[in-house]
Amino acid sequence: MNTIPANPAVHWPAFQELTDEQWQRIAPLLPEMLDHGPRRGRPNIDIRRVLNSVMWVLHTREPWSAMPEAYVPYQTAHRYYLRWKRAGVLNAVALALFKTEAILERRVVRKSDADAS
Repeated sequence: MNTIPANPAVHWPAFQELTDEQWQRIAPLLPEMLDHGPRRGRPNIDIRRVLNSVMWVLHTREPWSAMPEAYVPYQTAHRYYLRWKRAGVLNAVALALFKTEAILERRVVRKSDADAS
């Protein structure tokens, strides 16, 4: 298994959800927050909750399935994580929040990885 070690020089304080100021700064970076007219299909999900969920996993390095109930379902968070990671959205968010992409270099554990331990 190919793992990326955490950077010991980077210290992450205890996880805190996005402040209103942080949210205002990064909301324009999220494609879902752009006004493309009315949405169809399933009810809209709170994108801020989704981002807080993804950030919780990136910050804590816990498996997606360990996400607390206060967040969106882990499957939803993981789907957005994959979409945003591929599109470069998470890179832009990390740079806007932390001025580094180091949090994205940390290994994120999936349930299957945790079960194998």
